[in-house]
Amino acid sequence: MNKTKKNTILFLLGKLVSLFGTRIYGFAMGLYILKITGSALNFSISILLSTIPALIFGPIGGVIADRVDRKKMVLLADFFSGVIMFIAFGLSQIFGLELWIIYMSTVLLSILNALFATAFDAALPNLVDESSLSKVNSYNQAMNSLTGVLAPIIGGIVYALVPPTMFILFNGISFVLSTFSEYFIDFYWKVEKSVEKIVIKEVDFFANIKEGFAYIKTKSLIFSVISVAVFINFLFTAINVAIPHIVVVQFNMSDEIYGIIESALAIGSLFVSITFANKLGVLKPLKMGLFVIGLGIINILFSVPLIATGLLDINNFVAVYYSILFFLMGCILVLINIPMAVYIQKTTDDEYRGRVMGLNGTLCMAISPLGYLLHGFLLDLIPTYIIMIYAGVGIFLIAIYMIKKMNKIIENDESIVGVKDTLKVAEAES
Repeated sequence: MNKTKKNTILFLLGKLVSLFGTRIYGFAMGLYILKITGSALNFSISILLSTIPALIFGPIGGVIADRVDRKKMVLLADFFSGVIMFIAFGLSQIFGLELWIIYMSTVLLSILNALFATAFDAALPNLVDESSLSKVNSYNQAMNSLTGVLAPIIGGIVYALVPPTMFILFNGISFVLSTFSEYFIDFYWKVEKSVEKIVIKEVDFFANIKEGFAYIKTKSLIFSVISVAVFINFLFTAINVAIPHIVVVQFNMSDEIYGIIESALAIGSLFVSITFANKLGVLKPLKMGLFVIGLGIINILFSVPLIATGLLDINNFVAVYYSILFFLMGCILVLINIPMAVYIQKTTDDEYRGRVMGLNGTLCMAISPLGYLLHGFLLDLIPTYIIMIYAGVGIFLIAIYMIKKMNKIIENDESIVGVKDTLKVAEAES
């Protein structure tokens, strides 16, 4: 077996176990919290505790990965993820599986996963031939999508069959096994071990962020695209918090059914990504606006079983109905996200692209904790269907803004029109 193939297999195996373990753990613990508390707020807190550490330690992990031995960073992060699971298991045997144990382990696991992912991704170009780099990245992305499909299903099944404390123990063992496989990856194949550490010049971090913001403001269409993405992410947290509460608490469905319903979103995303891979690269405000309107309508449709309980209080129907809506939502999200991402990538000057993409991701991620807290709090106070309608109407208003604002920008800026024509030509050639 050649070095590229060996490193690729071990890389994907390590990422798969680590990512899969983290996602299934988060899914199963979320179900457990809902079962013992019945509170959407407590559930949203668990999501929040897995989001904030990733938001903070993603950039920090990037700095660390450029200053230390990346292999040691990967191995230690994965190994200590297993240790955290073992400690959580031990504490649960002494005190019972209480919320503070879940919250503590969730935070620590999220931190370690952020460090692990950053170091592994930074080291990837040193693991394989340059000609194989694109293919390996494609495999990596496909694996991320696949775990999005399978984690809810397997998480629901595992939770139904295995006591939560035993699941924590098995998860710890999986992290240790992942560490063992990663030990055999040659992190220094493409570079000398003595120069594995990257020398970084002194950089004013905050000044560079400010410069990135200033650049975005000079690019009106990019600014509008990022603004739309941020507000959609905020409103989308209403769905993330409400659906588990609706399915598990209000309709009292099984954990397996909830897992299947949630996996439909990832299946829809995979379907469109594969089927229309060569037709998603052009940003057209009217078409994009219509897709966003469709997203808003789907949000409103989530409220129908809650309003018409006398007619639709049949769990099998509700499960199929929500699965279809999630599938359609997954399709539409890809139709929105890919053109936005391609536009930003192709129209941002090279020397600013990293900061623009980084700020886009950070802003979208940073708005999520606020959304989780707000919508979790509201769901304990007002009927769930009102939240669904509010989110749908909010997304609809974003679509109206998107169509009007972006069309106006394109009409008034000839350079944007030129870029748009270039993108169309590039798409036609592909």
